[in-house]
Amino acid sequence: MNRVKFIYFDVGGVLVDWSRAFHTAANRFHLKIEDIGAVFDEHHDQITKGLITSQELWSSCVKKYHIQNGDVFNFVASWVSDYRPIVEMHDLVKKLAAVYKIGLLSNIYQGMLPLLLKNEVIPKIGYDRIILSCDVGLMKPETDIYELAQEKTGVKANNILLVDDRPDFLSPAQQLGWHTFLFDNKRIDKSVDKIRKYLQTA
Repeated sequence: MNRVKFIYFDVGGVLVDWSRAFHTAANRFHLKIEDIGAVFDEHHDQITKGLITSQELWSSCVKKYHIQNGDVFNFVASWVSDYRPIVEMHDLVKKLAAVYKIGLLSNIYQGMLPLLLKNEVIPKIGYDRIILSCDVGLMKPETDIYELAQEKTGVKANNILLVDDRPDFLSPAQQLGWHTFLFDNKRIDKSVDKIRKYLQTA
């Protein structure tokens, strides 16, 4: 049967609105958002795969922009404080957790998840599996991270649904035979309704 038994959710753009990322640090040290973004882009793969920490990324910003007293700034805490929960999705996830096994499959950075859970920026439920790029040294859309995520579920490919906001992150899952849903964070209510309807038939 192709029935969905396990649902993986992406974090940024699906459970979390990250559109104000870096605002706190930029305002504190009189930088432009783009300044921090440029350093992030330079180290994208390293931080995403957990090869460097968020604080090490910030240290590169401190060095590049000659930031006074920047070394003692808790960058990951400020970064997470810029995130906002997508409340409609939190409500949905909590309801689905009573019926389905729920997991997280996300490109994310060291030290973030505990703060996201503590601040309830992502739903506080008992996740069955959590696959984070910074922990496993792999990142979407690399096929290996999906294969690992599938193995950890204990179910077949056609029993897994991935909800993500990027088509390129859904493509490898589709190739493995997963169900996929493209989340539109510009039309949250519509997307939530479509997920519910999809699960009624999947």
